Amino acid sequence: MKNIFKWPKEIYIFWLVEFILGIELIGAVLLVFFKDWGGLSQTHTQMLQSWFTLWIFFLEIPTGVFGDIYGKKNSVLLGVLLQIVGILVYTIMPNIWLFLLAEFIFALGVAFISGAKEAWIYDTAKRVKVEDRFREISVMGSNLHMAGMIVASLLYIPLSNIVSVQNMFRLGIVSNAIALILLGILIKPTDGKNGLKPDYIGTIKKGVSIIKNSINLKRLALLTSFLSAISYFVIWLYQEVLRVLQTDTPQWGLYRTVLLIAQIVMIRILSKYLKKSFNKGLITVIILIFVGFMAVSILQNSIGLIVLLILSGGVGLQVNALLSKEINEEISSEQRATVLSFIGMIKRLMLTVFNPIVGYIVDMKGVYFALALLGLLSLLGMFLKPKFKLK
Repeated sequence: MKNIFKWPKEIYIFWLVEFILGIELIGAVLLVFFKDWGGLSQTHTQMLQSWFTLWIFFLEIPTGVFGDIYGKKNSVLLGVLLQIVGILVYTIMPNIWLFLLAEFIFALGVAFISGAKEAWIYDTAKRVKVEDRFREISVMGSNLHMAGMIVASLLYIPLSNIVSVQNMFRLGIVSNAIALILLGILIKPTDGKNGLKPDYIGTIKKGVSIIKNSINLKRLALLTSFLSAISYFVIWLYQEVLRVLQTDTPQWGLYRTVLLIAQIVMIRILSKYLKKSFNKGLITVIILIFVGFMAVSILQNSIGLIVLLILSGGVGLQVNALLSKEINEEISSEQRATVLSFIGMIKRLMLTVFNPIVGYIVDMKGVYFALALLGLLSLLGMFLKPKFKLK
């Protein structure tokens, strides 16, 4: 980017935080942690994730209202702190009741961050007068987060033989603690009405009204939530494919690196394409996600898996960032955290339903059958895309 050194300092800090949060090894050891250390089946693992997403669903609105009333910064900081607590609880011992408690704490943390973080960044961008370049800010933040995850994936290769999966999981505390300090000290709040009586019902009604009265926002919310929910299973199932292919565990870090690099590359390509032709760009996004799922389910080898990681993962996992500008343009600043939380609820509800079903299909029919089914479902996104030009 030719103007990389001309951004306001607040934007650089947000980007630095994204990079630091990416440097954790939790994602690299997901299946090993849950199946080997935790002793869970795929069905039980995905049911645990349904518990997680269901709690986020219930917590999205109250935490979103908290962000709009008490400040988005306070909401984000509280969420990061809860993530640290969740990691500590999760790694005490392999016990299903501790797992359930940890997932609840994680869900509460994610709910406090969801919506409020994006809204805080957008409001900060408005304050420093760069909101018209918010897509660039969002894309760069996503890329830097991916870059941090790439560093973690490469570190996983040598560390997998000398550090236990339990301690790898715990390393996430370090990145979250650093992020908490940077955001707490260096970024100013953009809102908050401390001392005023909270109008929870009024805030919720206004948030619902915005979504109800905006056809563009409703369609974008459904589309991004659906495609994100479908693509989410790339993260969980690609490691199961590696198990089926009998790939050595240390090499899993290389495949995760492919997934992360694909997200960085594809979001840059598609963000430019969407800017030129939004409607055609949406169709392209859906087709690429479909092709990735079908490639691995048909080829059933490492080549098909790489296609899945590049297309379904590289494109699908970045749908929210790709469409964040259009979504934020439909929402007023005062209700942004609440409305974005409503949108997050849609995805959470979908995942709550999909998780146990996909887990059961993997255990009963195999991972390739499950991936093929997800590919076919992704085509339903064609019926959800906006049918007219966005402003």
